[in-house]
Amino acid sequence: MSTWKKLNQQDAYLTTYNAQKEWTISAIEQLELGITGSYYTSSGDALSLDPSLLTYHSLNQLYYSSFDETGVVSTSSSYDNYIESSFATSSRVLGDRGVVFSIPRSVFGTHIEPTSFVLGSDDAFIASQDDYIEEDYVEGSSQIIDNGEGVLQYETSGEEVGTIIYTHGQAIVNDDTFTTNFLLSPDTPIALKSNQPIYTYNYNIKVSDYEFNFTLNPTAQSGSTVYSYSGSNYVQPSGILADNVTGSYFQPYITTVGLYNDANELIAVAKLAQPLPKPANTELTIQIKLDI
Repeated sequence: MSTWKKLNQQDAYLTTYNAQKEWTISAIEQLELGITGSYYTSSGDALSLDPSLLTYHSLNQLYYSSFDETGVVSTSSSYDNYIESSFATSSRVLGDRGVVFSIPRSVFGTHIEPTSFVLGSDDAFIASQDDYIEEDYVEGSSQIIDNGEGVLQYETSGEEVGTIIYTHGQAIVNDDTFTTNFLLSPDTPIALKSNQPIYTYNYNIKVSDYEFNFTLNPTAQSGSTVYSYSGSNYVQPSGILADNVTGSYFQPYITTVGLYNDANELIAVAKLAQPLPKPANTELTIQIKLDI
């Protein structure tokens, strides 16, 4: 049988922790996860609806509008270009053409962990064209990594080749060699570490020593009235325990805790690992954690 207890405000509280997950995503998996690599270019008519031109202007407006053609900040305004680090030692240049990899928030969570992003593979990459064989996308089989300050660079040479916006999941590469290889065959693996906050609702169910010390099962109560309705028998408990269940051996055991909202709707059920005897002389606290 079940019984009820109302929780006070101090019995429920929220805690959070940040979970990180490492991803190594192949070209096929990128399609499944909704990760897109898009070519952009500044060439073309300003009124053109060419997607690559529209992508270029969008990137320029969001991340490069405060920088001049040399990559130095030239405009002082309140407009945010999402500078990833106040200690950044490099300039920011979009370039006339390049590739932007857009990673959905369902993958990276709140942000990509700085220094975790890797574009390309150490393994040899063979394009789908029979006459085109290249060691990965990256010249010299060198991966593109981020330096932790929002800058993409070749791992071996340290040459800066783009920008990464950790909180937006945008990796922008404006290296000409990489862009040419991408247009020939747009397949390259991506590795990163995501950050996802986990919210935990904590409920402390405090049971005093004088509470719930006897069973509410109507068959364990003396003087209970049995009546029939529509062919079924029902027991109306009297509230008086029978003599044979008043000893300590009949102390109730707790097996399940259900959480209800203010509308008396069941929202969660917690199962104890094993039945827990309700102590008659001490207080008991059952803690429930619900991750969302």
